[in-house]
Amino acid sequence: MARRSRQRRRLRAGLAGGLIISVVAAMIPPQAAAHTGASAVKECRATVGRPIVRACVRSRVLHQGGAPRTYVRACRTDAIPAVRACVQRTVPHLVENCRQTVGRPMIQACVRNRVQGEGGPPDRFVEPCRLSISWAVRACVWRSAAVTPSPTGL
Repeated sequence: MARRSRQRRRLRAGLAGGLIISVVAAMIPPQAAAHTGASAVKECRATVGRPIVRACVRSRVLHQGGAPRTYVRACRTDAIPAVRACVQRTVPHLVENCRQTVGRPMIQACVRNRVQGEGGPPDRFVEPCRLSISWAVRACVWRSAAVTPSPTGL
């Protein structure tokens, strides 16, 4: 009888402990899901880009009139910097990797060519070269974003 009573107490204590752990685990905010590049792009378009485009289209229709679809392209262009910034915050490893593997060599080659062709200090060519190859870094990020496996392997 005493043995059965101890077993019941242990069972109750175990259930109470499990319940406490469940409650505490539910209160802890879940960690941000590990993003693949593709999921980051998709999420940033949905959470950042789409609201910007909708607000822009709504505003232009209100102020200029016309069909909403006529403003979508221009409004998407307005949302691009915010979506890029979101992707950069979400998957910074992709951005940094593309800067190092694609951007840096292209900038170095551009600066070298400009110095040979025009002469002058290399420093004055860095920013124009950076701007001229930004498309390649963006393309690398988007391409990497589409094929990068998740860090967890799932």
